[in-house]
Amino acid sequence: MSEQTDLEMAESEPTAAIEKCGDMPAAPIIPDGNVASEDELVAAQKAMKMFQGSLGSYRECLDAEGAAIDSESEDDEAKATLILENYNNSVEAEEKIAQEFNTAVRAFKARQQ
Repeated sequence: MSEQTDLEMAESEPTAAIEKCGDMPAAPIIPDGNVASEDELVAAQKAMKMFQGSLGSYRECLDAEGAAIDSESEDDEAKATLILENYNNSVEAEEKIAQEFNTAVRAFKARQQ
């Protein structure tokens, strides 16, 4: 078994903080509103709400990890950057899935007219 060098350990510490929060939740698949049934859209809405709840928990974990960072420590700068990137990615994923869902609903409603 090989020992990690100080550099390897320092490089792995930011990732370890994110590992505590796990991977960002996977986004649900939103059906095409041009062909989806109402039941499929209702199921997608439920999946989307669960996704949003999971993202909220994920971001709370990232916030807690970020709050534990010593802002004066240069060693924590990479950790803070990684936490911020993951937080922002989760917000973007939520916005994207909401936009996809709204597009599907509009397409479905247009078919009903």
